[in-house]
Amino acid sequence: MRKYLLIVSVILFFISCDKDDNLDSANDRFLELAYDRYYQYPDGFYFEKNLIGSVYYENTVSIKPTDERENIWIELNTNDKEQAKSWSDLSNEYSSVDREIVKENETEKYFEIVRVNIDNANDTLLSRIHRSDYFVSLYNRFTDIDTIGTFNGELTLNNIKELIEYLWSCGTLSIYDKVVESSILDKADEFEHKIQSLRTVYGDWGLHDMIYVYANEFKLDKATRTLTIKRELIKEIEGDYNELP
Repeated sequence: MRKYLLIVSVILFFISCDKDDNLDSANDRFLELAYDRYYQYPDGFYFEKNLIGSVYYENTVSIKPTDERENIWIELNTNDKEQAKSWSDLSNEYSSVDREIVKENETEKYFEIVRVNIDNANDTLLSRIHRSDYFVSLYNRFTDIDTIGTFNGELTLNNIKELIEYLWSCGTLSIYDKVVESSILDKADEFEHKIQSLRTVYGDWGLHDMIYVYANEFKLDKATRTLTIKRELIKEIEGDYNELP
């Protein structure tokens, strides 16, 4: 009996060690990515490269005078190029910085008005408006809702993956985490896209940095074309210790 118990104990010990090793390995990877200054997305993740300027999507706040603004921040959409330009003009009028138009672009996803600060040529704003025939935003940044918007393009696996990763990387979702993994499934009634991400909060003197790991689950209903998100904190890891000066 003692011999049997000893064998069981040894097996349990090695199982426990394997779990600890796996946990340490996963944490090491999160820490490595968190402190990699050049890392943001994994291979194959959609994002726009070599942007010249800061991307800003015009919204229900930006096109109103300060005294008329409400707690409703929803990005605008249209299929009318002139309407898009009009919204960009209004946003510029009510901004604290005056930027003149130097160029206009158009893609399947958005209208873009490139504006440069009249007092600082290095200050370039990419004023954008979503195209309605691609994406209609329903996401109010001032509320904690799970509905993001509706997709009006062709319902394919690649298109939905690109939509979600585009909305993530362009800032529409207001999530600025580094992306660890991204995967998508085509199910009977919906597309399910999962993104594992991490965010680093740097500690003050005498404190550790903290790395927060999130599970982000996106679902696009094939019938309604509505995109939703569920975001959950799944892990907290202590990072570097900031010694007192």
